[in-house]
Order: sequence, then structure tokens, then C-alpha cells
Amino acid sequence: MPEHSQESMTGTTTVGLVFAGGVVLATEKRATMGYMIASKRAKKVYQIANRIGMTIAGGVGDAQQLARIITVECNLYQIRRSRAITVGAASTLLSNYLNQNRYFPYYVQLLVGGVDEHGPSVYSVDAMGGATKEEDIVSTGSGSPMAYGV
Repeated sequence: MPEHSQESMTGTTTVGLVFAGGVVLATEKRATMGYMIASKRAKKVYQIANRIGMTIAGGVGDAQQLARIITVECNLYQIRRSRAITVGAASTLLSNYLNQNRYFPYYVQLLVGGVDEHGPSVYSVDAMGGATKEEDIVSTGSGSPMAYGV
């Protein structure tokens, strides 16, 4: 029996990279339940607005619900203001929603990234509603230490 831990082989890894012409949002595709791989084709990157995407790590049900909510809110923003939402505004909107629910938090780590009138940007959004603009690269999920190492 090998002596290495199985923990490094499970979980989620998401990465956001900002470059001069845009943003790359990437994930691996496994969905795990402890040591069991529940799916090898899980969707972890969502388009929430034109030119804005979101990656998910954490509870799948929580993350899918948040992706649906923020997509609707971004569309409503477009309709009400007759202009596209910015990446920063979408991140703030998501952050506010998460902060309202901090006593019964969504079990998630999210990245929101895209290109708007201010150029490319990516934000890290935590379960308590903290949103941080990242400069070059960011990673979330249990695989993030490995991603940063690479």
C-alpha cells in the first residue's frame, strides 16, 4: 500500500490569468465527494454576461445556484441601464449577495473575470463576500497550492 495521502488527488483547482488582451479562466473537470470522483466532466466555468465568466470551487449546488442568480442579475443590469455590466460591478454584486447570506454561507470560492471598458480583470470572491481584484494570476480550490507552484 503506498504511503502517500489521497487528499492531494481530490478537490478542485481553478485558475484566472490576466494578460494584455484578455483573461483566461480555467479549471479541471472532476467533481469529488471526499475520495470518490463523482464526475469526470463537471462544468466549473460559467458565462455570466457577455465577455464575463465565473469559475466555481466548493459545493456544486451552491455554486450552480449562484451562477444562475448572478447571470440573471447581470442581464437585468443590461436591461435597466442599457449598457453592459463591468467585471468589477459583477464581482461586487456577487460579493454583496454572499455577504447577505454570511450566517448561512454558500460553500464556495469563486473567480469572476472578463474584459470590459476598463480592460481585462479578474476578481477572487470568497464565501463571506470578500472580493479582491487580482493583478496577474489567481487560483482557488484545494488544488491552488499546486497551481501556484506550477
